[in-house]
Formats: sequence, C-alpha cells, structure tokens
Amino acid sequence: MYFRVWGCRGSLPSPATMTFDTRRFGGNTTCYEIRTRYKDQEELFIVDMGTGLCGLGKKLVQEFLSKKIDKIRARIFITHIHLDHTFGMGFFAPLFMPGHNIQFYTLEMPATFSNLNQQLAGLYDGIQFPRHLEQMPSIGGGNTKQEAFHDVKFWEVLDFETAQIKVFELNHPQGCAGWRFQERAPDGSYSGATLSVATDTEHYDGTNPNVQRLGRNADLLILDGQFEDKEYLGRNSDRSDSKQGWGHSTPRACIREASECGAKRLGITHHDPNHDDRTLARLETRARRYNRRLKKPVPEVFFLREGMEFSL
Repeated sequence: MYFRVWGCRGSLPSPATMTFDTRRFGGNTTCYEIRTRYKDQEELFIVDMGTGLCGLGKKLVQEFLSKKIDKIRARIFITHIHLDHTFGMGFFAPLFMPGHNIQFYTLEMPATFSNLNQQLAGLYDGIQFPRHLEQMPSIGGGNTKQEAFHDVKFWEVLDFETAQIKVFELNHPQGCAGWRFQERAPDGSYSGATLSVATDTEHYDGTNPNVQRLGRNADLLILDGQFEDKEYLGRNSDRSDSKQGWGHSTPRACIREASECGAKRLGITHHDPNHDDRTLARLETRARRYNRRLKKPVPEVFFLREGMEFSL
C-alpha cells in the first residue's frame, strides 16, 4: 500500500508568508492519495477534496500524458462535506477531461439533508463556482452523474479488487466518516497492510470505542489533533475561548487512542491554520515527549507533512 499526503491543514488553507512560514508542514487542506495492489491490479483511492487535491490532479494528468496510465480512474472518499474538505474539487483537473472515470463515496445523510450529488451540486452550481457538475465529464466515466455518487452508511464494508474499506462513525458536527483501508493479501483475503483515517474527530474523557475499532493494530493511524490542550480547554478564566464541541482533538488525546488500539504508527493531522511551522514543530516535540512517558508508548509518533510518502 502506498500513501501520500497532499494536504494536512485543517479548517482553512495556510499559505506561507514572509512572517508566517508553513513550507515545512504545508498549507493545503486535507487530501490523501492511497494506492493498493493485488497481483497485477492497482487501484487509486483519494481521501477528501481539500486544496491539496489540485496538486494530486496535476500529477495524475502528467501520468496520463506521459502514457504511464491509459486512463485516470479514481474513487474519492469524502469524510464529510465541510468546505475545507471539498473546495478543491473544482480545481481537480481530471474532472474536466473526457474519457476518465471518477467516483465519489460519502455518508448517507438523514432525510433532512440532501444526498451527496445534491450537496456538491449546491457548491458547484455555476454561480458560486464558474462550472457546475454537468460540465465535469469524468464524473462517472460517461455514465449518468447519479451513478457516480455512492452514499454509504456507518459500519458498512466495501469490497474492491485490491482493498476492503470499512466505514466508522466519528464525533464531529453534522457527522464524519472514518475510513479503514485494508489491502488484499497474496492469498486473496483482506488481511494485508492497514491504514486508518480519522481526519476530524473530537476525543472523549476516555478513549472512543469507534476510534479504537477503526485503528485496531493499524500499520498507520491518521488522527485529528488540531488544538493543543490549552487551546482546546480555553485560556480565558471563563473558558469563553474554549474549542470544546468544535469536533477536533489534541495530540495527547490522539496518542492515548493510538496507544490503546495498538497502532504501529500515528500521524497527527488537521493542523490549525494559526499554527506555523515553528509552532507545529514545538507541539510535535511535546507530543513525542508525552508519548515516551506512557506505559505503552506508540512505536512512532509524528505530525503529518505535505509531501510525506509511506509504503505500508
């Protein structure tokens, strides 16, 4: 299994400036590239459509133009529809090139909400964005647009040629999906490398049973650790600036979850847009120090960086 980070910033893109450097950890919002293999087959899965999706799109177009691939085929798994996870869609170049096939997967919403097709159509309606879904010919690969949008349920299990994906419920406003990718092993079973992704989730006082199931013995667990503890609880005496209830967690909570579920590696993500490289490096050092003090430390803890690559 191949995994690459194209964006790991939360809430809002954070471009580098003369006084606010984000070049080391990156400023693009969430987008991950995942490639799984079984025998001679390879499949491309993408998690989320943050601004990092633009760079991934350029790479895929270059692969096609250089004839490394005959067609761009991708399945995009959207954790939730908040803007920082969707506003890269309109800048994903393969969508505007006929002859390719892009499919979308996200949570089936309650009846009070519209389905995925309608939600994305509301964002890309030709008014708020200069193109609408009907002008993206690679959605569905020439089939009807409706067939390209797949609404999935919590706890559903999706079997593909090279990987199995399980859907977990996370603690985030309006709902959020955690995805557990397990690559197919040489014997054909779904027991190979495991990648667990929880981009947006708030911790409980103890560990979260859903996150524990999501990350159980994962080769790599990706968890939301946007706020340091003082930010999360609030610095003001009346806690008026608390981030509790916002749907995001802390590095220490991520480490406790990863330690308990037996993850081999923990990548902390969804970096706050107000945290520059120096701040994130300091928080990473503190997180590693905290991890070393645990009775059962996680073997490897780090903050995700844009451009990071892993072979699992």
